[in-house]
Amino acid sequence: MPTQEAILATLKSVRYPGFSKDIVSLGAVEKIEADGGLITVSLKKISAEGDVIDRLCADIKTAVGKVSGVSEVEVVLGGDSVGHKHDHAHDHAHGQGQGASPFVRRKMDGVQNIIPVVSGKGGVGKSTVAVNLAYTLSQLGNKVGLLDLDIFGPSVHKMLNARTPLAVAGNQIIPHEKDGLKIISIGMAIDDEEALVIRGPMVMKLVNQLLNQVSWGELDYLVVDMPPGTGDIPLSLVQQLDVTGAVVVTTPQDISLIDVRRAVSMFKQTQTHILGIVENMSHYVCQKCGDVAHIFGKGGGEMEAARLGLPLIAQIPLVKSICDEADLGNPIFDREKNPELAKVFEALANRVKALIAEQTAVATKA
Repeated sequence: MPTQEAILATLKSVRYPGFSKDIVSLGAVEKIEADGGLITVSLKKISAEGDVIDRLCADIKTAVGKVSGVSEVEVVLGGDSVGHKHDHAHDHAHGQGQGASPFVRRKMDGVQNIIPVVSGKGGVGKSTVAVNLAYTLSQLGNKVGLLDLDIFGPSVHKMLNARTPLAVAGNQIIPHEKDGLKIISIGMAIDDEEALVIRGPMVMKLVNQLLNQVSWGELDYLVVDMPPGTGDIPLSLVQQLDVTGAVVVTTPQDISLIDVRRAVSMFKQTQTHILGIVENMSHYVCQKCGDVAHIFGKGGGEMEAARLGLPLIAQIPLVKSICDEADLGNPIFDREKNPELAKVFEALANRVKALIAEQTAVATKA
């Protein structure tokens, strides 16, 4: 009898028409069921023309039909078997220059926009950008949540001094609030000295809980601090949820820019929109003499953004007070205490809002 593993391996050879990725990598496969020689492949809801769907289903049946022991193949699309009426629901445009995602991703209840903050590598200040972007958006009068998905290196709770243990009501996790910003981090459930020693399946179970069992209420923006790299967690987010657009953080250094290309490539391959690039640690201003030093190189973020066809949405200086305030659990947005840095993050927050509004207007016209 054919196994689900064998069927899944075979489906990795089936590409979605017009896309470079296979349907498994695109997160299209919802479920595989084997009943003797009868194999049922369930796909997520698809927004596409009938001839594209017919071709995809035919390719699936051909590929799976070659597996030893398979006598019949049925393809189910978003609850409908092939031959039933397809629901070609409108979907948001996700990829830059690669068309809309063919797979209808789920919206999070009550959340208008999901903004993952990502980096190709660690150590570029991704969490600093995520925390200060979320806090600034909140202080500008928006309803904002901040989700820390950096499971093995959570820092959001410390940077916001959110030490209250996570509360639960029924099967829902209740976010902590600071100055109106709603916060969830696994760091609020473990001691700072405690290592989170869990393996892949348990990690994804935890991630799924954080994506599906948090009572956020009504939010204008949910900022998600992602782990560095292009592994299971960022893939799970973009495959499950209707992401508005990602913010990619880098330093001007060449070694960081190489990893930016990998992160951008992953989002483009999964047809996920990218809002733009933030160049962190852009330059250092001497507090004594005012001289500007480009410690990590000059103009790297700007040149990379141009090369990738993405906007450079902020250049954040390397300032000691950013580190000091993060250690104390204080966000930067304080017009009296840190007036210049507050302007930098306010400009970033307003740019992100403007890019989302522009993207929404384009999607509405389409």
